[in-house]
Amino acid sequence: MEWITVFSPASIGNIGPGFDVLGMAIKGLGDTVQARKIEKGIIISSLESKHPLTNDPEKNTVTLAAREVLNQLGINGGIEFRIKKGLPIGSGLGSSAASAAAGAFAANYLYGNLLTKEQLILPTTKAEETVSGGFFADNTAPALLGGATLTRTLSPLDVIHLGTITNAKIVVVTPDIKILTEEARKIIPQHVPLKDVISNMAHTASIAAAFSKNNYAFFSKSLHDVIIEPARSSLIPGFYEVKQNAILAGADGVTIAGSGPTMFAITHSEEIAEKVKRIMIETFQKNGISAQGLVTEIDVEGTRLI
Repeated sequence: MEWITVFSPASIGNIGPGFDVLGMAIKGLGDTVQARKIEKGIIISSLESKHPLTNDPEKNTVTLAAREVLNQLGINGGIEFRIKKGLPIGSGLGSSAASAAAGAFAANYLYGNLLTKEQLILPTTKAEETVSGGFFADNTAPALLGGATLTRTLSPLDVIHLGTITNAKIVVVTPDIKILTEEARKIIPQHVPLKDVISNMAHTASIAAAFSKNNYAFFSKSLHDVIIEPARSSLIPGFYEVKQNAILAGADGVTIAGSGPTMFAITHSEEIAEKVKRIMIETFQKNGISAQGLVTEIDVEGTRLI
C-alpha cells in the first residue's frame, strides 16, 4: 500500500475566557504523519521530533487515535506510521491534539474514509485524554475541523463549528519553558466569585458570536479572562509585563494559549502584529527567557491530506 501524508494544525484552546469550551486552529504550525496499511498491528517505524517523545504505540496519541478509529469501524487491519513532530510538547498549542487528529484522520482515510471529521472528534479526544489528563475537545475539534469550535457538552460529546475571522492576525509567542496541561490544571481555582463567572461567560459568548459572524470587532473586545489567566500567569515569568507591552504596541487583546506557556495576541494589522511580536519577544528576553514568535492567521481547513 502506498503512503499517505496527513497534516494537522496547531490550535489555541480556550481562546481566553472559554475554558475547555472554545478553541481555534492556526496556520503555520502543526504535525505531519505518513501512514500506510499493513497486515496487522499499529506501529511507529520512524519518529522525528526535536523534543523527547515516545514511539510506544500504547502511549503515542497518533497510534492511540488510529486504534480508536479502527475499533469504531470494527476493522482489524494494521497501520504503519512515520511521524514528523512539528509542535513542541507542553507549549499550549495543542501538540497532543494535533498528533491525535492526524492519526485518526489517516486511519479513517486508509480504511475507506467512512467517518466524517465530526465523527472523528470523539476517538481523537479519547486518545488525547491519555496525555492531557482530561477529556475535553477545545484543541482536538479545531485541529480536525479548522476555524473555531465550541464544545457544547462532553457527554454526549457535542461540538459546534463556529467559523472563522478572516481579517484576524494572531501573534503567537512561545517562551522557552514547558508547562504540561495536566500540571496547569492543578492550579485552577475550584471556587470563583459569581461576577467573574458572568464576565467569562459573557466574553465567551461574544467570541462565539464573533466567529459565527466573521466579525473582528466583536473578537477585539472579548479576549478577557478573569478566572484562568490570573492562576496560570504565575507559571509564566514576566507574563503581565509582556501583556502590557503588547497592548501598548497595539494589540487588541493578549492572553495565554491553552495551558501555556505560549501567549497570543490579536490585531487586524500585519504591521502592528509584527511590532507586537517583536515587543513580546524582547520583553521575555528582558526577563531572562528566550522566546520564539510567529504572526499567523486562523487555519480554516483543519486536518487534511497533503
